Amino acid sequence: MSEGAEGRRIVNFIVTPCAGVDPEGLYKKITEEIKSQPEYGLKWDEKCKVDGGKIYASFTISGDADFDEEVMEVIEMMEDEVEKQEVTFQSVME
Repeated sequence: MSEGAEGRRIVNFIVTPCAGVDPEGLYKKITEEIKSQPEYGLKWDEKCKVDGGKIYASFTISGDADFDEEVMEVIEMMEDEVEKQEVTFQSVME
């Protein structure tokens, strides 16, 4: 698996589930369903933090990947379960 010219990118994000949606269950679904392209080597945190009903988590992906397209837009499309999602930090690790 290639790390690409830019190394790995770490992304911290928050997901606000829709009312009545279990945050832990939603995180499990997100990590099981969103796989990205194999060459980007998407890796999810094993666990998330749930605080105030919001999911706080992170993932790493190849620096060459468009993480918005590969991950965040897919989460946004889970509109029946996701009220809001936002990136709080991202950086390329060399």
